[in-house]
Amino acid sequence: MFLRWLPILITMVLLAACGSTPLAEPPLYPGATPAATGESSLADAMVGGFTAEIVGERNAAAVRLVRLPAGVTWEQAKRFYADQLEGTGWRADPDVLVEGDTISYAGWRNRDQLIAIAHVDDALTGAPYLALAVVRQ
Repeated sequence: MFLRWLPILITMVLLAACGSTPLAEPPLYPGATPAATGESSLADAMVGGFTAEIVGERNAAAVRLVRLPAGVTWEQAKRFYADQLEGTGWRADPDVLVEGDTISYAGWRNRDQLIAIAHVDDALTGAPYLALAVVRQ
Protein backbone atom coordinates (compact mmCIF):
# COMPACT_ATOMS: atom_id res chain seq x y z
CA MET A 1 0.00 0.00 0.00
CA PHE A 2 2.80 2.43 0.92
CA LEU A 3 4.61 1.73 -2.36
CA ARG A 4 1.52 2.80 -4.24
CA TRP A 5 1.70 6.31 -2.70
CA LEU A 6 5.47 6.65 -2.87
CA PRO A 7 5.58 8.20 -6.40
CA ILE A 8 2.98 10.79 -5.38
CA LEU A 9 4.91 11.62 -2.21
CA ILE A 10 8.17 12.01 -4.14
CA THR A 11 6.45 14.25 -6.71
CA MET A 12 5.01 16.46 -3.95
CA VAL A 13 8.43 16.83 -2.30
CA LEU A 14 10.06 17.73 -5.62
CA LEU A 15 7.37 20.26 -6.45
CA ALA A 16 7.73 21.87 -3.03
CA ALA A 17 11.50 22.12 -3.50
CA CYS A 18 11.12 23.68 -6.94
CA GLY A 19 8.09 25.76 -6.06
CA SER A 20 9.89 28.99 -5.26
CA THR A 21 9.90 31.53 -8.03
CA PRO A 22 13.15 32.05 -9.92
CA LEU A 23 15.18 35.14 -9.14
CA ALA A 24 14.23 38.18 -11.16
CA GLU A 25 16.55 39.51 -13.84
CA PRO A 26 17.10 43.21 -13.22
CA PRO A 27 17.12 45.48 -16.25
CA LEU A 28 20.49 46.80 -17.36
CA TYR A 29 20.94 50.54 -17.63
CA PRO A 30 21.13 51.49 -21.34
CA GLY A 31 24.73 51.64 -22.52
CA ALA A 32 26.14 49.98 -19.38
CA THR A 33 29.12 47.68 -19.93
CA PRO A 34 30.66 45.01 -17.68
CA ALA A 35 33.37 46.29 -15.33
CA ALA A 36 36.23 44.21 -14.01
CA THR A 37 37.38 43.93 -10.42
CA GLY A 38 40.45 46.13 -9.98
CA GLU A 39 39.38 48.61 -12.64
CA SER A 40 38.36 51.14 -9.99
CA SER A 41 39.37 50.90 -6.33
CA LEU A 42 36.37 53.07 -5.43
CA ALA A 43 33.98 50.77 -7.32
CA ASP A 44 35.59 47.74 -5.65
CA ALA A 45 35.08 49.36 -2.22
CA MET A 46 31.45 50.09 -3.17
CA VAL A 47 30.87 46.44 -4.11
CA GLY A 48 32.43 45.32 -0.82
CA GLY A 49 30.19 47.59 1.24
CA PHE A 50 27.15 46.77 -0.90
CA THR A 51 27.77 43.07 -0.39
CA ALA A 52 28.28 43.37 3.36
CA GLU A 53 25.49 45.85 4.11
CA ILE A 54 22.75 45.15 1.56
CA VAL A 55 23.23 41.82 -0.15
CA GLY A 56 24.81 39.70 2.59
CA GLU A 57 28.00 37.67 2.37
CA ARG A 58 26.21 34.43 1.43
CA ASN A 59 24.98 36.05 -1.78
CA ALA A 60 28.21 37.83 -2.73
CA ALA A 61 28.35 36.10 -6.11
CA ALA A 62 25.01 37.68 -7.00
CA VAL A 63 26.56 41.16 -7.31
CA ARG A 64 27.26 42.39 -10.85
CA LEU A 65 29.39 45.49 -11.48
CA VAL A 66 28.90 47.62 -14.59
CA ARG A 67 30.35 50.86 -15.92
CA LEU A 68 27.67 53.38 -16.79
CA PRO A 69 27.90 55.78 -19.73
CA ALA A 70 29.90 58.91 -18.88
CA GLY A 71 27.95 61.49 -16.93
CA VAL A 72 25.15 59.23 -15.64
CA THR A 73 24.27 60.54 -12.18
CA TRP A 74 22.84 58.70 -9.19
CA GLU A 75 19.49 60.43 -9.73
CA GLN A 76 19.35 59.26 -13.36
CA ALA A 77 20.24 55.67 -12.44
CA LYS A 78 17.76 55.58 -9.55
CA ARG A 79 14.99 57.06 -11.74
CA PHE A 80 15.66 54.48 -14.49
CA TYR A 81 15.30 51.57 -12.04
CA ALA A 82 12.26 53.09 -10.34
CA ASP A 83 10.57 53.54 -13.74
CA GLN A 84 11.47 50.02 -14.89
CA LEU A 85 10.51 48.21 -11.67
CA GLU A 86 7.66 50.07 -10.03
CA GLY A 87 5.23 49.44 -12.88
CA THR A 88 5.76 45.68 -12.63
CA GLY A 89 4.93 44.99 -8.99
CA TRP A 90 8.19 46.09 -7.34
CA ARG A 91 8.02 48.63 -4.53
CA ALA A 92 10.79 50.94 -3.36
CA ASP A 93 12.21 49.83 0.00
CA PRO A 94 12.98 52.89 2.14
CA ASP A 95 15.14 50.73 4.45
CA VAL A 96 17.61 50.19 1.59
CA LEU A 97 17.77 53.83 0.45
CA VAL A 98 21.12 55.41 1.38
CA GLU A 99 22.12 58.54 -0.51
CA GLY A 100 25.66 59.63 0.26
CA ASP A 101 28.15 62.10 -1.13
CA THR A 102 30.15 59.30 -2.75
CA ILE A 103 28.20 56.03 -2.70
CA SER A 104 24.43 55.62 -2.85
CA TYR A 105 22.15 52.56 -2.56
CA ALA A 106 18.50 51.86 -3.37
CA GLY A 107 16.34 48.75 -3.44
CA TRP A 108 12.98 47.47 -4.62
CA ARG A 109 11.07 44.49 -3.21
CA ASN A 110 8.64 42.08 -4.78
CA ARG A 111 7.41 39.34 -2.47
CA ASP A 112 10.54 37.58 -1.19
CA GLN A 113 13.03 39.20 -3.58
CA LEU A 114 15.06 42.38 -3.44
CA ILE A 115 16.67 44.12 -6.42
CA ALA A 116 19.31 46.47 -5.09
CA ILE A 117 21.60 48.94 -6.83
CA ALA A 118 24.63 50.91 -5.69
CA HIS A 119 26.19 53.85 -7.55
CA VAL A 120 29.54 55.61 -7.35
CA ASP A 121 31.11 58.24 -9.60
CA ASP A 122 34.86 57.59 -9.66
CA ALA A 123 36.71 60.84 -10.37
CA LEU A 124 40.01 58.96 -10.87
CA THR A 125 38.72 56.83 -13.74
CA GLY A 126 36.18 59.41 -14.91
CA ALA A 127 33.43 56.80 -14.94
CA PRO A 128 30.26 56.14 -12.96
CA TYR A 129 29.79 52.55 -11.76
CA LEU A 130 26.71 50.63 -10.76
CA ALA A 131 26.46 47.40 -8.80
CA LEU A 132 23.31 45.28 -9.23
CA ALA A 133 22.07 42.41 -7.11
CA VAL A 134 18.98 40.25 -6.79
CA VAL A 135 18.55 38.59 -3.42
CA ARG A 136 15.93 36.23 -2.06
CA GLN A 137 15.06 37.36 1.46
